[in-house]
Amino acid sequence: MAITRPIWQMHGKDLFDPALPIFVNRAVETFQLTEHRHDFLEISYVGEGAGTHHVGEETFPVAHGDIFFLPVGISHVFRPSTAAPKHPLVVYNCVIAPEAARRLAEAVPGGEALLPLLASGGCRRFRDPYGEFYRLIQRLHYEYLTDQPGREASLHQGVLALLLYLFRLDARQGESGSAVASTRFETVLETIHSRFDQELPARELAAIAGIGERQFHRLFAQHAGMPLKAYHQNVRIREACRLLRTTDRKISDIAAAVGYQDIAYFNALFKRKNGLSPRAYRKGEPT
Repeated sequence: MAITRPIWQMHGKDLFDPALPIFVNRAVETFQLTEHRHDFLEISYVGEGAGTHHVGEETFPVAHGDIFFLPVGISHVFRPSTAAPKHPLVVYNCVIAPEAARRLAEAVPGGEALLPLLASGGCRRFRDPYGEFYRLIQRLHYEYLTDQPGREASLHQGVLALLLYLFRLDARQGESGSAVASTRFETVLETIHSRFDQELPARELAAIAGIGERQFHRLFAQHAGMPLKAYHQNVRIREACRLLRTTDRKISDIAAAVGYQDIAYFNALFKRKNGLSPRAYRKGEPT
């Protein structure tokens, strides 16, 4: 006998304001939320952390920069990789009624090109390699939470920007066959360069690459020419060098800005990488 699992049905009427068919939130995912399906379109963006996304019968490892376009009727749920509060899985969700999305696309010149994306019957997965989508959805979330003049127009404009971005990503993936696979390590490197001041666990970067952690360490060293830890340190120290050359900030402030709270460790690492202490480097002293 087949075992069925409970799937919760969500309705847009429970989320939307009467005159606004758009809902945006920032959710810290837990193990308590039930798998669910809904009668609206949903765009989900993984803003922080790592975990899994269960979509129908499929399971995807997820990390910062993963985007999902979920049509009506698809069951799904996010799960964090750990219950530890220090490593939350944070997901931004943009929800819009299907008919409202269609009207929005049809209201702008050329917008009919978006209609096949809106009518797609399956879940679509994308990557945000350079953080542009992240900035768009953060701005949309801010607009949703505030009550500034022109809020409704701004929200519709923001949703249109998200849809257009996904449309272009979709076209790019169609041309290349599998843009996610072909650029996975480019995306990992971009993540390191854009978030160098943060701790970047290998499990999170492996999830971005879509492979296991052990395999990730091996392939990263092949791709970058050095282990992950050394590469991350080099990016941080290069930024510290730039700040030492171009600002008069305290060395302790610069250490913190590139991710090191332990000033003694930073000084020792900097000298090992450059042959000079941070103070000597700033003064331009010889080795």
